[in-house]
Amino acid sequence: MVDNVSIPTLRDLCRSLGDDLAPVAVGEVPATGVTAVHVSELADPTTFLDGGELLLTLGLGFQPSAVWFSRYVQRLVSRGVAALALGLGPAHATVPAALAEAAGRAGLPLLVVPPPTPFLSISRRYWSMIAESGQRELAEMLSAHRSLLAASLGAAPVPAVLRRLAVAIDGWAAHLAPDGLLRSVWPADRRGAARELQGAVYRLHAVGAPTALSLPLGDDDIVVQPIGDHSRLLGYLAVGHARPMPRHAQQLAMTAVALLTLESVHAGRLRLAARGSEAMVLDLLRAGQPLAARRAASFLGIDLPDRARVALVGDGQPGELLLHLDSVPRAAEHVLLAGPGATGDRAAPGGNGAPCCLLLRDQHGGAGWLRGLIDVVPGSRGVLAAPADLDHFTQSLSRAEAALAGAAPGTCADLGWDQATAPLDTPELRAWARRRLRALDGDDELVATVAAVLRCHSELDAARDLAVHRHTIRNRVRRIESLLGARMDDPDARSELWLALRLTGRC
Repeated sequence: MVDNVSIPTLRDLCRSLGDDLAPVAVGEVPATGVTAVHVSELADPTTFLDGGELLLTLGLGFQPSAVWFSRYVQRLVSRGVAALALGLGPAHATVPAALAEAAGRAGLPLLVVPPPTPFLSISRRYWSMIAESGQRELAEMLSAHRSLLAASLGAAPVPAVLRRLAVAIDGWAAHLAPDGLLRSVWPADRRGAARELQGAVYRLHAVGAPTALSLPLGDDDIVVQPIGDHSRLLGYLAVGHARPMPRHAQQLAMTAVALLTLESVHAGRLRLAARGSEAMVLDLLRAGQPLAARRAASFLGIDLPDRARVALVGDGQPGELLLHLDSVPRAAEHVLLAGPGATGDRAAPGGNGAPCCLLLRDQHGGAGWLRGLIDVVPGSRGVLAAPADLDHFTQSLSRAEAALAGAAPGTCADLGWDQATAPLDTPELRAWARRRLRALDGDDELVATVAAVLRCHSELDAARDLAVHRHTIRNRVRRIESLLGARMDDPDARSELWLALRLTGRC
């Protein structure tokens, strides 16, 4: 498919008309697109041409001069005429040799219309092919839209929509998280190209309001469209096509965005309903009943660990906060349970202003993930309690509630960090930490790589943690070592960098 209607080619037109339109030179007619059929006897018809036309003429104004024919042909070529067809009979029984020679030198396809074929037959056949093409294009577009709709109703709507969209536009499609992290792509061999969009999408997300962008990537044109409703950004759909991007590809991409938005909103409502059951488990923990909470969680398919971390996020509608959980990458890796901070008689009237309570796994990255949630919920504030046994859930919750009352909007307090390293958290050390990491300012990718390499046992584990190739980690480490003037395998440097990351809240 092409934009709106596929125009007939010169080759298709000759095949369709048979002997009524034939090339002068021996060989296959070129597959040049024909934008229109125009009849003119003017010596210079270019004023009335836009380019791409099949020009029909009886040659009534032809001059028997090689120079004249050469200039005539050059004018047509400079205007971009697709081909010249000479109607034999009234003025010329055969094609003038000087015309054939000039057309051959200039590369202008030269055709003949034998008598008694009228030019009207050529025009009618051309416009008939245009009409047939339009009907075919319409049918193909409707079929593509139906295919996308069917894919969105399947068991795995996102990968199915991506695959149908990529096939329909003869290109590729990718689903990206709000921060640009690649979630899925079709076909799989375009994963590398899709990952190159992460930086651009991250900057787009930083703008605040969901917006679209177009950009070149290698030989492709890329269109990135936001997925989500008026209140939430759920991700982005990226579509790639060999330059130039046809209009129908953009139209199908918009349909895919609408379908993915509907699917995401519907799935979010289902997940929000499921959070109601998780809130009951949190209520049991709040009531000091960890064994009953474990049994209730097992019915939900949740295996509660012995130790976890309580988190509270305030200043927002609990329902909105819970929906935003899925907008933050890697939520499933950290969140065990989520629900309103209080239910039943303890809940605030209407739920307004009630905090959202989360039970997070006791693992590295929990504080950073919670900060990501705070970033996507304007005006919110969060507190992460120190790791504790589930038997001490009530005490952890009380400490988190007390800290949340004094937290400023947009901040996220890590009580586990504060308790463990309070003697080191001084203004002087914070200033030192900022200076130590200044060479990495503005490059979140390198900062994340430093944290992952220090946190993991090997570069391979760090690559898995960041979902990149180990060679990518190796190249980044060399660049980091050059910028910081330190070796990442030096124990002293590792300790120093880890402390600097912690003091600046980057890990």
